[in-house]
Amino acid sequence: MNTRHGPRGATADRWAVGGLVALYPVSRIAAYLAGVRFDLSPLATSWQILDPVLLRHDLLTSLLYMPGQPSLYNLLLGVVLKLSAALGGGDFLTAALFRVIFALMAFSSVLLLYALLRRVGIRPVGAAVVAGLFMCSPALMLYESLPYYTVIVLLLLVAIVWLFDTCRRNFRPRYAFALFSAMAVLIYTRSLFQIEWFAVLVFYAVLVLPGHRRAVLVAATLPFVLILALYAKNVAVIGEFSTSDWMGMSLAKLTTLDLDHSERERLVARGRMTPLALDDKAFDIPQAYEGTVVKRPHTGIAVLDHRLKTTGHVNFNYLPYARISSMARHDALVAIRTHPGVYLHSIGVAWLMFWRPASDYPFLNANRAAIQPWAWLYGKVLGGQPVYPDHPRFELKPATIGVFIAIVYIAAVLFGLGVLLRCAWRRRVSNLDATLIFIWLNVMYVSVIGNMFEIDENQRFRFAINPLIILLAMAGTQRALAWLRHP
Repeated sequence: MNTRHGPRGATADRWAVGGLVALYPVSRIAAYLAGVRFDLSPLATSWQILDPVLLRHDLLTSLLYMPGQPSLYNLLLGVVLKLSAALGGGDFLTAALFRVIFALMAFSSVLLLYALLRRVGIRPVGAAVVAGLFMCSPALMLYESLPYYTVIVLLLLVAIVWLFDTCRRNFRPRYAFALFSAMAVLIYTRSLFQIEWFAVLVFYAVLVLPGHRRAVLVAATLPFVLILALYAKNVAVIGEFSTSDWMGMSLAKLTTLDLDHSERERLVARGRMTPLALDDKAFDIPQAYEGTVVKRPHTGIAVLDHRLKTTGHVNFNYLPYARISSMARHDALVAIRTHPGVYLHSIGVAWLMFWRPASDYPFLNANRAAIQPWAWLYGKVLGGQPVYPDHPRFELKPATIGVFIAIVYIAAVLFGLGVLLRCAWRRRVSNLDATLIFIWLNVMYVSVIGNMFEIDENQRFRFAINPLIILLAMAGTQRALAWLRHP
């Protein structure tokens, strides 16, 4: 690698990290003075979050049985709510606790990004500038002010890359165990990451760590068993080998619901689709499915039996949604077979949404308005956004896409693909190239799988891989400049 060693390099790193440490509180104090506050409202409204009453008073049982999402994210929320109550409660204290936890995760992600930039050969000043720009991005400021799992996933992904690179540079069984444990934690946190992702990356680690194959497999065993336990739990509860029973409803948004209503009526009449296809909402209220889905008997488990949360919002862990999602998946697959062009069009729209600035997310609007001048400048200059939306919605407006975001993403992906093909052709891989391919595999997984199965908030899950895109782009730029100097 090109990372500079020795006293001068170490001194430059200390100054760079010191600058980041100093800049973080300054930037967050400025955001606070502008009006950014930690937003607790998703605790009452978000689909992914359990009923606050269950988080406080029936946490472990609810985590064990909830079929809609993996459990660790809600475990964190529940622990914070319980801690807040033990310390006297109140929204101010709860928000302060979340603020500290999410700030620590966000800043840790920045430091890991800086470390990885140095490892791919970027000089301290350049690495500090890039990490600082990411740290001060409106998106990071806003997502760390919201109790979503977005920042959690961000930290885990950057940590996973750092751990893999550490294993490749200086293999130790404990590093490999930490790597695969972090991957298991991510699967337990975000349903986008499934067992196939884990298996592919373990196989890749076996390939590029030929002297440590047995140790790699041993290190992966316990995390793999824990992942299987999560799947086994959902098989027992809902009969689905998955970490979430929402996939069918998510897929319906890209397929069934994009068909003309008359075409859906025709397919239902012919018995190709279920009557569920006539509903114009993928995630509808329980009453909308009466007569379509057979009611299931009460289980005595609140998270499965209650239609609504105590906040009045729908409980999407309500047990009949497992059957609803299964029917929606059936209808979606019929739509794909009969009208593949509709699905391909939806995927295209999802990719365009993927390239919107991550701060253009409707649920961030209140805090985003507080830093609107900065969000506007960032979107225009670094995002290349032709039109800045004052009040972004889920619907796509092509002029709000970040042109520079798309260009950098495509260049980074092509560079990573080039590294992969070159190493495959030569049948050897350097430490740096092994890490770059590992990064590329993660970028492609999140991009391709996310855009195949979700539409509306694609820019939000792109945000979690922004550091990985940055690493590929910076490494590619450095190699291009080196080639120009010494063709």
